[in-house]
Amino acid sequence: MNNRFILACQEYFVKRRAEAQAAGQPVCAHPRFRRETLPEEDISRRLKRLGRRIVRSEGLNKPVRIPALNGAEWGHLLRSLETVKGLA
Repeated sequence: MNNRFILACQEYFVKRRAEAQAAGQPVCAHPRFRRETLPEEDISRRLKRLGRRIVRSEGLNKPVRIPALNGAEWGHLLRSLETVKGLA
């Protein structure tokens, strides 16, 4: 019973993907939002310090405790890591 359900779902999704490609539509249902690059001045000092600490500890192979962050803070931390490492 389970195998028939899985095969039916697989056929449905394969058929749906083929139809989308034939119509020239994007295959993925949820496109990723492209956002503008965050300027360094908008990042809080606390998150900049944490980014520098992470990079420094990474060089020493030491663990770093990262506190709970919300979505915006997490994005700011990742951006600060980019700027500290020179990847921006």
